[in-house]
Amino acid sequence: MDTNGQPKRVPRLSVVIVTWNARDFLRECLESVYSQTSPSAVDFEIFVVDNGSADGSPDMVGADFPAVRLIRNRENLGFPKANNMALEQIVREGRSDLITLVNSDMVIIERAIEKMAACMEENPGLAAVGPAFVLSDGRFQVGTGGYLPTARTMFNYFFFLFKVFPLRARGFFIEQAAFAEKEGLVPVEWLSGGCLTIRRAVVERIGLLDEDYFFYAEDLSWGRRMKREGFRLAYFPQAKVVHFHGVTYRTVYAEVNTKWLRMLYHYIRKDRGAFTYGLVRIFSVCGYLFRLLFFTAGYLIRRTPAARQKLREIWRFFIFSLTGS
Repeated sequence: MDTNGQPKRVPRLSVVIVTWNARDFLRECLESVYSQTSPSAVDFEIFVVDNGSADGSPDMVGADFPAVRLIRNRENLGFPKANNMALEQIVREGRSDLITLVNSDMVIIERAIEKMAACMEENPGLAAVGPAFVLSDGRFQVGTGGYLPTARTMFNYFFFLFKVFPLRARGFFIEQAAFAEKEGLVPVEWLSGGCLTIRRAVVERIGLLDEDYFFYAEDLSWGRRMKREGFRLAYFPQAKVVHFHGVTYRTVYAEVNTKWLRMLYHYIRKDRGAFTYGLVRIFSVCGYLFRLLFFTAGYLIRRTPAARQKLREIWRFFIFSLTGS
């Protein structure tokens, strides 16, 4: 019952999970959605869009999760296009009020989908909301959302001002730890497509994800279009998901993932122009050089496999920011 003694409205929601060669992660993700989302709180359905997996993912879904609405692709069509296949169907059918995107390598905890749905119900002027991203070791992940790329926000990110002054210096990413205990909503300009809840009506207004990006940066484009239409987005730290960040990429490709940086540069050149793009490239070279020196010192002190892996990642980021390859 609501405060007026009337039956409380149960929001209708569609969960969309895009997957590619991540069968074990996908199983855990689906199990967590079902165990952490009560039909009495959210009337939900699940779409799984398989992007041509060769590891038996679609057969596992069909056998073990028969209620899931499974879309099978013969090849990897990219993250935006695969999501759009489900989004188009959800919009066409018009049954769900809300849509939650979830990466297949995420685990829903502490009833996060319910919390996001309730947040949207309580804040009718909100277009989209994103949860806190927590790594498997309990640390906060970088990249849950933030402010659209400009020379200022990228400077604040690469030179750590977003960490030193998290409540004042708007960075490309927000510093999650600074808002971990904050009650309520944190206004942002974009939210990671890894996990967010958006209104179906907003998708109808701004359109689908930008398929110009194979993966990464499509969420920036969505955020820009929402901002342009005057919609509000918010980071909601009371809802949390666990993200096995980068594990599936390293498992499949066995390499450091620099593709997100390539897509970020592509977005900035396309959206902000050549001058801002040039500044950001300079900022990124300087920022990664500083990080390289810092993590080299850390590796010389600790010499652990984790420290070596981190140094390898920063080295690749530095080289890519310098050369573009």
